[in-house]
Amino acid sequence: MFVVRYNSEFLFGYPAYSFDELMAWLYALTDEMKVAIVSSLVTVVGFLVAYASATSNWRSQLLANIKLQASGELNAFFTEVGALVTDCEIYASEALDTSEKVRKSKNKQEKLFLVSYQNGRGHEIDLKRKRLVAMSIQVHQFTGKYASLFLSMPWIQSNFDVAVKALNEVASKTWFSIPQAYPDDPDPVTTFLKQIDEQQMNNFKSSVAKNRILLSFYPGSAGGQLQSGVVPFNSISLFNLSRRVKELYVTFEELRKAKHDS
Repeated sequence: MFVVRYNSEFLFGYPAYSFDELMAWLYALTDEMKVAIVSSLVTVVGFLVAYASATSNWRSQLLANIKLQASGELNAFFTEVGALVTDCEIYASEALDTSEKVRKSKNKQEKLFLVSYQNGRGHEIDLKRKRLVAMSIQVHQFTGKYASLFLSMPWIQSNFDVAVKALNEVASKTWFSIPQAYPDDPDPVTTFLKQIDEQQMNNFKSSVAKNRILLSFYPGSAGGQLQSGVVPFNSISLFNLSRRVKELYVTFEELRKAKHDS
């Protein structure tokens, strides 16, 4: 606008009016022209206001959709992580229990049954372990995809970083030995016992026990913050929370211990 005014004589052949000249020109106009100019200005201003309002609403809606999308993806991702961690933990506990039972049992058939059952689960757990390790790498895609969003809100990036650290620690401990069965093995029981590394499995279980609350609380906290702009906290929320004070206390106590140990 200022460039056009400054170069008006070059562009249009005559200089731009000063403020006093413009007022004098307006004063000299007929009433009909004055009404027409005012009506045009009102129309233009109304259009600009409507455009600005629509743009603001569109941006707000788009931001809300991005927040809900990020929250949903975080929830789905760490829900799968939790399921994989639980399955691997159950297998490690069962393998240790089976090892102890086999050593104590004097029934050969019982030993063979226990070993056969445990060996049959090895392939499934190995696939879940590989999936968990892959997810410990894929989790960093959230930082690249939603970096601007995470950094624009308090605590989301820091909470996410805590969850990522916990996931990496658990995933690094999943490489315990998984017993494998071999065709024509004359002594599958002894082979099974030799492949059980109790130290590795116990280390994995300890890592899960320490990081489980971190893998569930912090992604949930980040998701809740992302949803808060769409689903605000109200009196009903406060009432429902008050009914779960004991559960909240237990959760925060576990969280405090986990943070202290990490």
